[in-house]
Amino acid sequence: MTARLNPLSLLRLLLCIRRMDRGEIVAFQNMQLRRLIRHAYRNVPHYRRLFDHTGIKPDDICTVADLSAIPVTAKKDLATLSPEEVVARSVDPRSLAIHKTSGSSGEPFTIRRTRFESAILEAFRFRAMRYYGLRMTDRRAAIHLIRPTRRQAGWISLRTLRTLGNYRRTEIDCLRPPQEIVAILRDLHPDIVGGFAGAVSQVAQLMNDDDRRIVRPRFVVVGGEVLTPLMRQQVFAAFQAPVFNLYGSHEFNLIAWQCKETGDFHTCDDGMIVEVLKGNRPASAGERGEVVGTSLHSFAMPFIRYRLGDIVTKGSETCACGMPFSTIRGIQGRMVDYFPLPNGRVIHPYEIVLILMREGAPWLRSYRLLQEREDRVLLYAVASVEPTRFQLDRLATAITAVLGRDVEFQIQLVPEIQLEESGKFRVSRSLVRSNYDGIDWGPPSGG
Repeated sequence: MTARLNPLSLLRLLLCIRRMDRGEIVAFQNMQLRRLIRHAYRNVPHYRRLFDHTGIKPDDICTVADLSAIPVTAKKDLATLSPEEVVARSVDPRSLAIHKTSGSSGEPFTIRRTRFESAILEAFRFRAMRYYGLRMTDRRAAIHLIRPTRRQAGWISLRTLRTLGNYRRTEIDCLRPPQEIVAILRDLHPDIVGGFAGAVSQVAQLMNDDDRRIVRPRFVVVGGEVLTPLMRQQVFAAFQAPVFNLYGSHEFNLIAWQCKETGDFHTCDDGMIVEVLKGNRPASAGERGEVVGTSLHSFAMPFIRYRLGDIVTKGSETCACGMPFSTIRGIQGRMVDYFPLPNGRVIHPYEIVLILMREGAPWLRSYRLLQEREDRVLLYAVASVEPTRFQLDRLATAITAVLGRDVEFQIQLVPEIQLEESGKFRVSRSLVRSNYDGIDWGPPSGG
């Protein structure tokens, strides 16, 4: 069922033994795309219906240029379908590694992969870290969201190396108070610091001269959220080390990684096909458009022409540094504001998001958090079915317990949630203080 890389190809991917040239990458994309399309048509009911409805036959899709014949799929299109409709028939959905997203787009979603597929996708991220200078003996501190129920589906060999003292990584929950995270970093003396851009910048702003003398990483790698110029400046000033940016998503893992020489982002062309669409046409170099991706290694639950909702600027077909990957820049993806509260606390909105997941609100289709004042937070919710008063009250009580009784919290049911003027959806926004206000994103993508 699953199209697999042979062991030598996977080894090359992990260790960067040999670099493919542009022609090899394009040939690999076309070959893997043909396999993916045939597989999806034969084994995945959703895609068979989609192709039949539009009159597409698998043999019609031979190269990346033919992809435009396939309609774009949005998260809401897949989220409403049962696992049997989106997972290949030859796979038992219960045997797959399951990743339930936190709803960073405002739409919670479940992604299913085989363990092997998860390993391949993680290998691309590992390659990017090697490109930045990761060494086997490095101590890494990763500041991100840690969920107790998270199922690990990583590369077994890499986990084995970590138990032997190589590629050591300490995971630090971004929901901890930033002062505690600084203390952990002081004890850890990490060679590399990474994590959510917002969380790392919050920590950076609290570091003093003594902290900077102790915490001296060789480089910092951030992702998960948009890194603004001010946030980059704050992180660099705190750690006095190069700051690199990874662009990814739950659906594709790594999408692009920042070039050390040009600052543009190399797209992961041997892992996925990245389209930048301006309206219904491909964007030209220098134009902003919406990201649509096709995963070349996800066969258990395929993602074909999948709309992420992120906006980027289309770059050159190959990077000026000489690497054979196409490029993007000006990424406008996930933007997450911290919420400053009346008692001086500053909380990450994921503290509220985790409650939404824990309460298991089956009626919730999409949502947005808005902090109007320090003492007032709203949850705008789009319901797939009308919730009961008991469900709403239970959710409100749980969230109020996190915010505190000096903060007014309300749930407002709405028919839909509007995009920002920039054309991007922001799942959490604070009108009190934001890293993302005042940035000129340019006009939104249009027809």
